[in-house]
Amino acid sequence: MTMMPTDTNAEPVATERADSVAASQGIAAGPDDSVDLLDLALVLGARKRFILLFSFVAALLTAIVVLVIPVTFTATTTMLPPQQQESSGMAMLGQLGGLASLAGGGAASALGLKNPDDLYIGLLQSENVMDGIIRRFDLMRVYKAKKLGDARKALKSNTKILSEKSSLIGISVEDHDAQRAAEMANAYVDGLHDLMSHLAVTSAAQRRMFFEQQVTQEKNKLTDAEVALEETEKKTGIIQPQGQAQAVIATIMQLQAQISASEVELGALRTSATDQNPEVVTLQSQIAALRAQLADFEKGHPESAAMDENVLTPTSQVPAASLEYLRRMRDVRYQETLFEFMTRQYEMAKVDEAKQGQMIQVVDPALVPDRRSWPPRTLLTLLAFILGAMFSSFWVILESAYRHTMQDPETAMKMHQLRQMLRVRRSRI
Repeated sequence: MTMMPTDTNAEPVATERADSVAASQGIAAGPDDSVDLLDLALVLGARKRFILLFSFVAALLTAIVVLVIPVTFTATTTMLPPQQQESSGMAMLGQLGGLASLAGGGAASALGLKNPDDLYIGLLQSENVMDGIIRRFDLMRVYKAKKLGDARKALKSNTKILSEKSSLIGISVEDHDAQRAAEMANAYVDGLHDLMSHLAVTSAAQRRMFFEQQVTQEKNKLTDAEVALEETEKKTGIIQPQGQAQAVIATIMQLQAQISASEVELGALRTSATDQNPEVVTLQSQIAALRAQLADFEKGHPESAAMDENVLTPTSQVPAASLEYLRRMRDVRYQETLFEFMTRQYEMAKVDEAKQGQMIQVVDPALVPDRRSWPPRTLLTLLAFILGAMFSSFWVILESAYRHTMQDPETAMKMHQLRQMLRVRRSRI
């Protein structure tokens, strides 16, 4: 900045006059003297042309720079994520008689996700969604990235995904192309749709996957039970036994079916609830009570021998051949009951999943922005002008103070000695 001390031919004369006025009024008379603002105004007024010229040059250079910088556009889309709903499949438990009381606990509420917005933001920021956008818009070429990881970092830095208090999620994408910025913002929603189509995100999807596995297992067990019953019929020649033994076996079958259904329901609850959950504790207590009742029937009711009017005969008094047949028949009916229950629950979970899968709604799709988001040219140019004026004014004040200081003979002598010492040291070096 060699141009700063010399601006025009008239300014040094005006500067000397302002300095003499300031010196006469004591602007730099000593370190303890106060500085008058009017004196500073006189000094700045004397160099006003230099200050204005410096500020104008700074603003001009800034304007040229911001014109060269590539413009950036920001497109934003707003979406409403799926809201957790109470599953209607739990009502199907009422069709199993004794299990109706277990269905009234509102188990569907325990399967709901605690913070769905954070979940969907995490899915939107997943590599699966980002890689799909990178391939769709050829962002490795756009970002000049040699590796896929570098393209992911660039895309993530240009994307902002925020959750609003109204349970809406905003997706903002920055890009040098306005059309591409809008398409990329909308592509995030499409990527979320594709990802959720094969992920169990909602409670209904989790239940659907659980009961789908249970239906497959029960189908295989039912087939095995039917084969065993057929072999027993061929072996014993018994087709349809009658009497009290059948009542005993039917009761045992019903108890086992209730126990298995309760265990399945307990497993479904544990996918999203802890062992301290009140519904889990209640189910465990009812399962224990049913098991105790089943154990009494299988080993022979203790009071049945002393009561002639009891219609249930202990299993120890049933003929061996009939007992074997009835046990096979019990297994078949037991597996049929479970298979029917699992199938109905599976179908209800599929219906609930279909309902929740359609609830990703786009509130405001991203439109092609008609104004750039960066750089703010007018603001930066004005800021450069203000900063240039401040810096040049500070320089003028420092220069004036230095001149006043050098007018003191003692100070001038010390400065001369300091310069001589610095020259000696440089020559030695």
